Amino acid sequence: MPGRLEGRRVLVTHADRYVGPPVVELFRAEGADVVADTDDLTAPDAPQAAVERAGRIDVLVANFAGPREAMPVTEMLVGATEWTDEAFAAYLEHLVWPFLRVIRAALPPMIERRAGKIVGVTSATPIRAIPGLGIYSAARGAQNAFLQAVGAEVAPHNVQVNALGPAHVRNNMYYTDAMLADDAVRESFEAQIPAGRLGEGVEAAELALALATGASDFLAGQVVPVSGGWAT
Repeated sequence: MPGRLEGRRVLVTHADRYVGPPVVELFRAEGADVVADTDDLTAPDAPQAAVERAGRIDVLVANFAGPREAMPVTEMLVGATEWTDEAFAAYLEHLVWPFLRVIRAALPPMIERRAGKIVGVTSATPIRAIPGLGIYSAARGAQNAFLQAVGAEVAPHNVQVNALGPAHVRNNMYYTDAMLADDAVRESFEAQIPAGRLGEGVEAAELALALATGASDFLAGQVVPVSGGWAT
């Protein structure tokens, strides 16, 4: 039985970070020809170059993690009067600019073909306030707002642009195994989640898969939380 992405070429950015690894694994299992890009894509022309290297793209998974030095999530907390311009600029450089640029680069051929899927991997943190995550949430909120507007703009061209917004999902950047090995830390997160547990990377990847297939044909500019009920 053919996979749900058989014959499709998929570009995954930050393929070795955040939700990238489970997305690459699942999409390949579903028959996709996955281009797993691991560059940081912070240079202004790097996203365009990544799209050109990939060739024809049927699906773009715009997955971006923040600066490595700001990980994991327990190290990201900073007060409303204590954050620095440099820290916010780093989030813009690693999260916002490459996200906007790679989507801009991928859209023209999709619009011309009247076919294509763009799946953003953003965050649910702009949906529910977390004290101490102001600048991170602002950067992720910029991603979400851009995606919502672009999704509506390109919907008439039969191009679907949507996103999943993980929160409290195990990954190698924010919710690392090392951090969660501390029982007190893990239990403090679990206590906030209606599902009573943290999510697994493959659960986020399954939603990314749905957004990359015909299941999303009537969706435009949606940001769907993956958070076990923490953000609704």
